[in-house]
Formats: sequence, C-alpha cells, structure tokens
Amino acid sequence: MTIREYRMIHKPYWRRTTPVLTATLLAGTTPALAQTMALEPLVVTTSSMDTPYEVTSDPRKPHASLPAQDGGAYLESVTGFNVSRKGGTSGEPVLRGLGGSRLNISASGGAIPGGCPSRMDPPTAYIFPQSYDRIEITKGPQSVRYGPATAGSVRFERDAPDFTAATTRGFASFTAGSHARNDMATDITTGDDSGYARFIGTLSSQDDYEDGGGDTVHSAHERWSTSAIAGWTTGDDTEVEFSYDRSNAEAAYDDRGMDGTDFDRTSYRLSGTQENLTSWLKRVEASAYYNNVDHVMDNFRLRDPGQMAMARIVERTTLGGRLAADMALFSGMDVHAGMDFATNEHADSGPLMGMGNPLAGARFRNAPTPDTAEFSDLGVFADMEQPISDTSWLTLGLRGDYHEAEALEADFGDANRGQSDHRTQWSGFGRYEVALQELPVTLYTGLGRSERAPDFWERERDFGIGNETLTQADVGLTMDHRRVQGTVALFYGWYDDYILITNQGDSARNVDAVTRGLEADVTVTLTPSLSLSSSLAWTRSTNDTDNEPLAQTPPLEGTLGLDYEQAGYTAGIQWRGVARQDRVDEGSGTIYSLDTRETPGFATVSLHGGMQLFERTRLSAGIDNVFDREYAEHIQKGTADLGASSEPINEPGRILWANLTTEF
Repeated sequence: MTIREYRMIHKPYWRRTTPVLTATLLAGTTPALAQTMALEPLVVTTSSMDTPYEVTSDPRKPHASLPAQDGGAYLESVTGFNVSRKGGTSGEPVLRGLGGSRLNISASGGAIPGGCPSRMDPPTAYIFPQSYDRIEITKGPQSVRYGPATAGSVRFERDAPDFTAATTRGFASFTAGSHARNDMATDITTGDDSGYARFIGTLSSQDDYEDGGGDTVHSAHERWSTSAIAGWTTGDDTEVEFSYDRSNAEAAYDDRGMDGTDFDRTSYRLSGTQENLTSWLKRVEASAYYNNVDHVMDNFRLRDPGQMAMARIVERTTLGGRLAADMALFSGMDVHAGMDFATNEHADSGPLMGMGNPLAGARFRNAPTPDTAEFSDLGVFADMEQPISDTSWLTLGLRGDYHEAEALEADFGDANRGQSDHRTQWSGFGRYEVALQELPVTLYTGLGRSERAPDFWERERDFGIGNETLTQADVGLTMDHRRVQGTVALFYGWYDDYILITNQGDSARNVDAVTRGLEADVTVTLTPSLSLSSSLAWTRSTNDTDNEPLAQTPPLEGTLGLDYEQAGYTAGIQWRGVARQDRVDEGSGTIYSLDTRETPGFATVSLHGGMQLFERTRLSAGIDNVFDREYAEHIQKGTADLGASSEPINEPGRILWANLTTEF
C-alpha cells in the first residue's frame, strides 16, 4: 500500500460512510443534476463544518470576501470564530469566546506560542494561509491528539506531493484592493517518484484603512514569508521531509501605544513516516521542530513618538517533537497513540527608552534580552475508533500531560528567581455516532474533558494560579441530502477554575463558570445553479463565582447568503448580522482582550463574483461592507490610541477587491 492510498482510506468511519450515503441519494436524480449536486462550490462563502465538531478548509480556494492576510483573518470566516482586532493584521482568533492558549494552533505540526507580553503576536500572526494546503479545525474537547484543547485546535498543514513521474507544478495568487492592499503568493513544486523540492513565497501589504465613518485607523502592515521543503520517498512505504520557514512583518496597532515592527520567525522541521511495518502496526510517524520568534515593538518607526522613544525586544525559542503510530490491534478497531513534547524559553529586554531624537532608539537592538521563564510539556495520548454496527461507531480518547514552569527572573508572577512548578493534567473524551438508515442524517453525542496548565501570560500575573478544567457535553447532527446539506451542534460545559484576567488586566484568578451554545451551517440547493447558505453562532457564558457574565463572550451572530454558479461564472450576496452584547464584566477578560463596554448590534452586506478565465485560472472580485457601515466587533481590547474617532477600533468601511488565482 502506498502512502497516498493510506491517506485516502484511513479516515474516521463517518467519512468513509458519508460518500456512500450521498451516492445512494444521488442515484435517484438525473445524471446532470447528480453531477451538479456532487460538485464542491467554486467560491466558498464560509468554511462550513464537515461534522458539528470538525472543519477542513482549503485556504487556496477563492472566498467570497477579501482574501485573508494572516491566519486569524482566515479563521474569522469559520462559524463560531471571532477575531480581536488590534489594527490591520495579527488579530487574535477566538472560538466560542475562547482564545489564547485555550485554542491550540500549530503550523506544519509545530507550536508557535508567540512572545509579546501584550499579545501583539498570536501564533496566527506568523501564518500566511495560502502557504498551506489545508486547515483542519477540531471544536471543543473532542480530540486528545493535539494537546489539551479547551476551545479546540487549529492545524495549518502542508501535504506531501505524490509524483509517479518527473513533474513540475505550481500555484500563484494575486490580490489587489482598497487602501493599497497588495498580496502575492506562489508555490512551485518539482519532483519524481523518488523525491521532491518545493518553494513557497508570500507578500502582503496594506496602508491605513478608513472605517465606515471616514476616520483613518492606524493599521498599515507589511508581511512576507518564504518556505523551502525537500522530501525523499525511499519506496512506497517511506517518506522523509525537511522544511525551512522564514518570515517577518511590521504592523501598526491602533489599540496601544506601540506598534509591532518585527515579527521575525525562523523554523526548521524534520519528519518521517513508515507504513506497513507489521500486520497490526500500520503507520509510524515522527517529527522534530525548532521555532524561534524575535519580536520587536516600538513607538517611533510607524508613528510619531513625541518626546520619548520607546522599544522592547522579546524572544521565544521552542523545541518540540512528536512520535505516533496507527494500529489495528483488534478486528475493526483503529488505534492512534503516541507522545509529544515541547520546551520553550522566553526572553525580554524590558522597556527601553530614549529621550530626544527618536532615532537614538535604534541602538535598542544591542540591548540584552535576559531570560524570563521556561516551560516544558510532555504528553502521552491514545484514541480508538470501534464500529458498533454497520451504521454506528464509538470513539474514545485519553491524554496525560506533565507540565513544568520555571521563573528565570525575580518577581515573575510573584515567584522567586529559580522557582519551579510541576503539574499533571488529564484530558479525555468519548463520542458515539450513528448514521440513520432511512434518512441522510448522522447523529452524534460526546462528553469531553480538557485540563490545561496556565500559560506564560497567566503565570506572569500569578505564577501559582491553578489549572483550568472544562467538562463539556456535545450533541449534533450532519445532514447530507441532495438539496439540504449542513450541520447543527449544541454544547454545554462547566469550568472548574477558569482563569479570569481581572483588575483591568493586571491580575488573574480562578473562578467557576458555565458555558452553552449553538452553531449551525446549512446550505439549501434551490436549483442546479442557485443555492442559499446560512450560519448561526450563539454562546452564553456565566461566571458562577461572582454571579456575573463571563467576560469576552461573543454575541449572537448569523449569516445568510445567496450564491449562483453556472458554467464557470459565480455571483453572490451575503448578509451578516450581529446582535447587541450587554452581558459584560467591565475590567475583566482574557490575556488578549478585556470587557470595556456594551456593544450595539450591526449588519453588513457583501457582494462577490467571479469567472473562470482559463482551465486553471480564475478571477474573483467583490465589495465588502457595501453600505459603508461604521461598526466595531465586541471581542477586542477596545481602547483606541490613534486615529479612530471613538474608543473601540472600528472595522474597515467599504472595500473593493479583486483576486487572480492560477495553477500550472
């Protein structure tokens, strides 16, 4: 069995059965209609859920809105996600009101924890979506493979190419838009059946944007990334791959007194897979990675510093790896088990100040960056999938993590220099799924538990703060009818020792809380060329300890879209509505945002269209915020320092954009 064949068949049970159900349903339609119904859309309005708890998305497929310039902006199109805006880029992604370390984010299997004490650089700040082949999202504690996952996990992945003969192929994308938006991405791969070489490059830039009221928001940015990958296939069952990633950026931030003027990332990764070792040991994978983040913030390169030039340098170096295996221990049972580890060290120059000429601050690059804290994590996990009948199956998972933190400077979260803390966390889940025989519906119910240790930002406020545990029940359904496709998910969870940031961001403490919510994605095929899509996301969370709303909970929101596709031409309109949020706890929140105010509801409309120019070349264009509405999202730090006419950071006004994508 080749590696490519293994990838095609080794899928969760529901993925193997859904195509059969779909084919059965389509058999009763006309051949032309069946072909139309089976095709994926040319333009993606939103990244819809594959199941109520899982999403797989192609970041290179044309979207109905302005192509995303970083990982956070891309996730904003997925139901249940919000982004905490800072400026024009590097926003913090939030799932069901949970972000930061509650949402595990990895790039090609490696963690990028970021280093800025003020969260200028979340992991997605170092990710350009179109440099990856797919994005995989697991919602809630429904997996143990990728670390403790309170909110879930997001994996930006690249696929190894499969060549049977000498071949060169590529991808290129160009985007232009309002406010001098300019994006370019290219991916060229060459190889044969013995190996391959791949080069990926991206560039993105934009000037300050204007909000719907005509006010300029301090938000200009420029980003670039390069990746070089080499792989060797030493037979049908063996692959080895080495990759090198380098990127940098600068970004103006309207919500604080300094800008991010360096987001310098260097990454190396070595991985290997071996398949068909024995009749029961189907696959073994191993990987090791190194990530270094060198981040600089200052107030003189992208703005006028006034009388005082300020700068700060932070670094974070992460070493990690993973060893896992797929096994068939018993008849019909698939087992995936392994271990992962990561160790990272944080260093910080502290505030650097210079009077008079702000350019004197350029000497800050020679300033020492003493170590602040060191963290290490070792996890062991296993999950198994067992069919119960031809139409039902059970999935179970268990994970144990050993966490160690050490303060390397005096008074880090009130800890002494050299003080360490050791903890063990347990996570697990169980899920039962059944495909109804008489209806094109799959039902599931699950119970999950995720326990995580406090992260750098939480320990900086209180080194000894307790672990956070979420226990959550989920139920949902997937429908795959020839005219109606979609998913619906309901969840209810209770937190033991939720880590709440308080006192205007200066303190942290544990509270008990509950959360519940609903998410839905539904598409109705009206005619072979016309479809109606909709989504809904609602979360309500309460701090039981203080009898207050849990801070930084997003409001109810929904979308409604009408899309036309015929003979390579597409057109569509999308409406997005967000309700008022008056359940706030002012001065409390998370490591990236605080509640500062109630927020009014709003609605926006966007238009998009496209055409297939050639067999592999597509032109897309659109208008976002057609009516130039002035509005701000609820999830944000909410204290604008520059440009904006009101306290919250408003979203962009009307934006015109066009994108040209080609494959060769």
